[in-house]
Amino acid sequence: MAGTAFPVTLLFADGVSQRIAVPCGGKLIEAAQEAGLNLLTDCSNGQCGTCTAQLVSGSVDLDDYDSAVLTDADRASGTVLPCVCRASGPCAIELPYDSSEAMSEEPAPVVAQVTAVEQVASETVRLEVQLPEAVAFEPGQYVRITPAGADFHRSYSMANVPGTDRLQFFIRLVPGGAFSEWLAGAKPGDAVELSAPHGTFFLRQEDRPRLFVAGGTGVAPFLSMLRAMADQPTAQRTTFLIGARTPGHLFALDELRQLGEKLQGMELQVAVEQDADAGCHAGYATDLIPQLGLDPSTRVYLCGPPPMVEAGRRAAAAAGLPAADVLCERFA
Repeated sequence: MAGTAFPVTLLFADGVSQRIAVPCGGKLIEAAQEAGLNLLTDCSNGQCGTCTAQLVSGSVDLDDYDSAVLTDADRASGTVLPCVCRASGPCAIELPYDSSEAMSEEPAPVVAQVTAVEQVASETVRLEVQLPEAVAFEPGQYVRITPAGADFHRSYSMANVPGTDRLQFFIRLVPGGAFSEWLAGAKPGDAVELSAPHGTFFLRQEDRPRLFVAGGTGVAPFLSMLRAMADQPTAQRTTFLIGARTPGHLFALDELRQLGEKLQGMELQVAVEQDADAGCHAGYATDLIPQLGLDPSTRVYLCGPPPMVEAGRRAAAAAGLPAADVLCERFA
């Protein structure tokens, strides 16, 4: 089969299809790039789930990936991660976004300046940066941040509303992590490069109840969503479940309660795994999902470590909610 190239049809959500040739054993993502298509991906090694798609015909081989991101059951039903797909024959893959997102060239990164670095909880730092001009994005999206002169980048969700020139991030400190080590010495005035906003995990404008579930710094994109929702309050019911390891790992609760009062229809519940205070559930945030009596039309948003996201997906399915109504954002 050496030298063989297989036809792979990419089916986009807007009905557009693109047929590309992928060498036998070649990586789908690389062949797509050579054909001028920038498929949505982030980690590029099967660890985040950003690129999740559906194999509708044919077969592909997959390099190693995190089984919490792509479960055996999902894999058996045809779910694939294009970033680790290799061609093993002709196939068709359905992508959950419009062709315009893949056909546009990646804009050049924008240089921003650090304006604040503050530890706000155990293992969590708030980073704020100033951009030359306001940036448009959907509440819940992320950017890739590269410190000046660094050969690495990390992806973090914005916590503020769109249309501002100052962005806010909540970042978990990881012992020995390259970005965490940079962050430990970062100070106002330092330069960073920011990519264009990315991601399909963003607030949908729908007339239906919402369930937000966050683990750790997964609160950040929901802060963006809630702040945007508070600017245009509706009677839509929103339930927000937050999980953390200890009470000391929680942050932004005062603002979240204030947002809840402004939104009126929002209910906030907190779960901690250790040393739970009065009023907190002792355990995981996903433990609370079966008790909610969710409306069958609820849109579910899950953001946090892969095991939390997977537990949330199982709980939503057990509550009778379709998998298509569950949006996920996983981070390591």
